[in-house]
Amino acid sequence: MQSLIASKTQRVPLAWISLFRILCGVLFLTTWYSNQSKGFYTPDGLYDFFMNVFPQAENPLTWYAAFINGVILPIRGIFAPFQLVTEFLIGIFLLLGFLTPLTSFAAIIFILNTFLATFGHDWPWSYGMMLAILGVVLLTMAGRSLGIDKMLYDRRGEPRIPYLW
Repeated sequence: MQSLIASKTQRVPLAWISLFRILCGVLFLTTWYSNQSKGFYTPDGLYDFFMNVFPQAENPLTWYAAFINGVILPIRGIFAPFQLVTEFLIGIFLLLGFLTPLTSFAAIIFILNTFLATFGHDWPWSYGMMLAILGVVLLTMAGRSLGIDKMLYDRRGEPRIPYLW
């Protein structure tokens, strides 16, 4: 029982949590580089990703497979470059600690969508761990240590929009 009471008063320096933020940024950037080298950010590459690499015909979440087939794939000429830029910016912003809460939220949405699109093919706990880490990064405002958000906070104080930096 004593350890539970003591744990309420213990603190973790934000710099340690910032390392998780930096690792998430590296993860996004290395995945981005790998996907770009495989051609997945082109309309044909995106089609190949959803039809051959992670076939939506095998996705047990039929409602999400229908979303990909009915919404994403018809606009893949727009969606593929959007994904290219979004995944790259999420990686860079997490790495640099820029607008970390907003970027972490965008990363959570991105990872949730990837989890749903690859459901039944990948190990689900890899997505669960990533979502948990991004949630901690978001809630602790981990860019305020070892990041650009620290400089913004020092110069401007709390942002007018909560959880911006």
